[in-house]
Amino acid sequence: MENKNNFLNYVPVLNCPWDKDGKGHVYLIKEKTKNKLLKKVIGWLGRSQDFHIHLDDLGTAAWLAVDGRRTVLEIASSLQQGSGGLAQAEQRLAKFFALLARDKFIVLKTRDSA
Repeated sequence: MENKNNFLNYVPVLNCPWDKDGKGHVYLIKEKTKNKLLKKVIGWLGRSQDFHIHLDDLGTAAWLAVDGRRTVLEIASSLQQGSGGLAQAEQRLAKFFALLARDKFIVLKTRDSA
């Protein structure tokens, strides 16, 4: 039943700085630019050098569950008690981790390479 091409069998590994806000929600930190001149201009304007991407309750729980050893399916199974069932948790987390991987907040690895 295990299919190597199934997204749920990949192991997410964190790949960006992050922190928690006052409510305990995780936010991801991403540089606005790598260009030194633009960084100076942003600094002169009194703006933050980074984007802060705030995660909701499920996103925070999923992010904190990533340990570099468990697959997306195992993370979904551990979080499904608080949501509407395993199938819904699998779908939401698969999409969530796909978006994080696309934007390079995480790296997806196979269990063999993790």
